Amino acid sequence: MIETPSMSAPNRKVFDALARADKPLSAYDILNRLRRNGVRSPPTVYRALDWLVAHGFAHRLESVNAYIACQHHHGDGMHAGALLLCTVCGSVREVEDESLSRLAKKLSTRFLTEVNRQVIELSGVCHACCKPDTRS
Repeated sequence: MIETPSMSAPNRKVFDALARADKPLSAYDILNRLRRNGVRSPPTVYRALDWLVAHGFAHRLESVNAYIACQHHHGDGMHAGALLLCTVCGSVREVEDESLSRLAKKLSTRFLTEVNRQVIELSGVCHACCKPDTRS
């Protein structure tokens, strides 16, 4: 688990829920998981998610409106990676590649004065879901 003394209690609870999850969670999935821990307000969850995403502790999957804990946190809030989402089983894998970082920097330098957010999402069928059923 990532040690972050500056993380507020609600942010920590939301981050821990994401880190324990085996699939992406919507804000309401998180709220339902945290109700017994005293989190009962959607705005509390949304504020925590905004903070976690802004500080690089979580990623928002735009295509499914859900969140995952960052698997490669560097403490700087933003890094070039890709989120690979299986449309069959719903699993998500975060990958980092130096060539993605170079391309993101090249494109942003050429076209933008400032990068506020970076999302690279690829969806398709994962290798595990493509394997033939061998239970015969």
